[in-house]
Amino acid sequence: MHITSIENEAAIKRAGIKPGYRNVVFFMPHMKDCFISHQWARELKRFGIKNFAAVDFKIPNDEEIWFGKDHLQHEKMELNKAISLFMNAEDKLGYEFFIDRKIEPREIIKIRKIPKPMGWRYQPHAHGKKPCPCPRCLQAGGYKTKKLKEIESESITKAEAMEIIATSNDEDELWEAVRRLQGKWKKGSPQILERILSFNDEYLLCDLIELLSEYRHPLAKEYLIRLTESTCDDVSELAYEKLKKK
Repeated sequence: MHITSIENEAAIKRAGIKPGYRNVVFFMPHMKDCFISHQWARELKRFGIKNFAAVDFKIPNDEEIWFGKDHLQHEKMELNKAISLFMNAEDKLGYEFFIDRKIEPREIIKIRKIPKPMGWRYQPHAHGKKPCPCPRCLQAGGYKTKKLKEIESESITKAEAMEIIATSNDEDELWEAVRRLQGKWKKGSPQILERILSFNDEYLLCDLIELLSEYRHPLAKEYLIRLTESTCDDVSELAYEKLKKK
């Protein structure tokens, strides 16, 4: 199964799926767990695709493809071996399948619209982990890359973070302050965080949700409920996930 934009449907029916980025065709096997099969869809959403289509195709089991986990070394092997390794993997998030040839029109079974992209946000298991600011991990031009470099060179204190949260309207500053407070269970009130609920920055709100999930105070649950009403799907879904664990 290959995920693409619905706008490409006519061209794919006519000419198949041509290799794109890295000169390969990315695909995932069908799984009973739709989240696993479609895990890369939300990642594609970040690159501008809005209307998703899944292209189901069939290739020979003994055809050689590339298989591995994102950011790790991939191996070339027969498709049936790769699927077996994938099925037996304890953590299936972040695995990739590539084929370095065109998918012919005759190999395509059907094209279907995906009403809502599924999958992990930003990278597998990203939430709850502070991003590494080293040159290898930071992507050039990536979201808040400049801010992460600044954080690495000069981290703020907890007192400074509280002052920023109480007074600042700068979303980058607030994001840094929220991240500074993450990491331990908290017994006190999260009332100082209430003003951030009205901001529209998706990344800031997702990290705010992670911080709120660490509070035992009843207000934290109230704020999470409010965030489930966000117009941003990622924010509302993450708030729902954290509420289930409260």
